[in-house]
Amino acid sequence: MDKSINQFKKDWKIVRGRTIEFLKSIPKDNVSWSPHKDLGTIGMQIRHMCTSQKAYITGIKDGKIDFSVKSFDPKIEKNIDKGIEFLESLDKELSELIQKESPNKELIFVDGLEGNSKITLQTALDYLMDHEFYHQGIFTCYGRLLNLGKFRFM
Repeated sequence: MDKSINQFKKDWKIVRGRTIEFLKSIPKDNVSWSPHKDLGTIGMQIRHMCTSQKAYITGIKDGKIDFSVKSFDPKIEKNIDKGIEFLESLDKELSELIQKESPNKELIFVDGLEGNSKITLQTALDYLMDHEFYHQGIFTCYGRLLNLGKFRFM
């Protein structure tokens, strides 16, 4: 396995582990809580993370990362435990998939704003990590508004 892929896997385990730890701290009846009518619920945030990661996995397999497929199991959005379970299954699938790939593998990245671009697998993994950090920021705000304490992702 490539050194950079191995490092991503180690980093992802820590970073995603913190996300999972936070999600487990949320009272189950808060899954549909949102800080504002124009912002997603906690369940919607989890669902979005799942559909995005699934798009990355499919794209790594097929050579084209495209976020236009939005189908998902509605239980993920309504049940934190189901969301966690699905995130963990996606993590396992991603880990097994990238283990046999080169970080220089070329992929097409379909961005809804910028159009299509060529990126490497390493860049795709960097984007996925950035996306996780983004949601950790959202969860930090949600958690504080819910008085869940000062959970720290870093």
